[in-house]
Amino acid sequence: MPANVTLDDVARRVGVSARTVSRVVNDQGGCTEATRARILAAIDELGYRPNMLARGLITRRSDTIGLIGVEMSDPFFTEVAEGVQRAARDAGRTMFFASTDHDSQRQWEILQSLWSHGVDGVMLFPVRGTERQVIDMAARGLPIVSTDVQIVGRNVGTVTYDLFHGAALAVEHLIARGRRRVAMAGHDQSLLDPHRPRRETGYRRALDAAGQPFVAERLAHASNNVAGGRAAVRQLLTADPMIDAIFAYNDLMAIGALQQLSAMGRKVPDDVAVVGFDDIAMCEALTPRLTSVSIDRDLLGREAVRLLTEMSSGSPTPEAPVDIGLGLVIRDSS
Repeated sequence: MPANVTLDDVARRVGVSARTVSRVVNDQGGCTEATRARILAAIDELGYRPNMLARGLITRRSDTIGLIGVEMSDPFFTEVAEGVQRAARDAGRTMFFASTDHDSQRQWEILQSLWSHGVDGVMLFPVRGTERQVIDMAARGLPIVSTDVQIVGRNVGTVTYDLFHGAALAVEHLIARGRRRVAMAGHDQSLLDPHRPRRETGYRRALDAAGQPFVAERLAHASNNVAGGRAAVRQLLTADPMIDAIFAYNDLMAIGALQQLSAMGRKVPDDVAVVGFDDIAMCEALTPRLTSVSIDRDLLGREAVRLLTEMSSGSPTPEAPVDIGLGLVIRDSS
């Protein structure tokens, strides 16, 4: 079969107009079922494929969007991708997903690739310190929605959630349950940027609001994964064996905390309560089920796709970020 079969070739084979074939290809109706069946048979026989690039040159839209996450190994990002994909599908668009692994050069390469392939916009979890990179790419005409981090620039919108408030919710809950020695397993990347450790700030201010002192030995930093959670708990309980609650940077660290507490003979929540962050699907499957700060991934996806659709259609850059809010899902671990 020739690789360059056109819509006109299909129309000639069936004996109808190219417009009729186009309506069938785009599922727009307007012809009899018998004619539709003949057109579909000719499409299959000739091997016709719609030329999306040519269509995009006419409509100035590719009906595709990109999602750039930070790390594929974190279930939070894959669950976000599912929410964005559902929202994109409802909007008649296809989603491409890539991850940066916290690498600013990798982020730039992905943004350039998506831009050169004509995506209508990109939802991005920006790598730390890449605000100028994002602004420069958006200035080329690529709408970008920054997630979690507000970036001010033309063609850049923001969908955010208050991590400070989420951390405070977790710590306030633990204190309300009678915990008096609340520790935190923090992400070691927080040490690199003193302006963005919002979960740690929420943790410390919640302690202060409850009249509990911040004790440096009750804050440990490690990788934001299961192994990091185990390492943080070992450090915390070595420094203070009387710790009775742990707030973890994310659910993966909380899972590691549960494992390490069990290995050290500590019962959860009787001896030590544990709260995670992100509320990944796995929280319900754990024993005990994990209490966690919840981010609505479906709402996150819908708002990001809405902003990208509006900006790619020529609407002005949103002046204020869209805050989707956070909640605390209380389960057995606390």
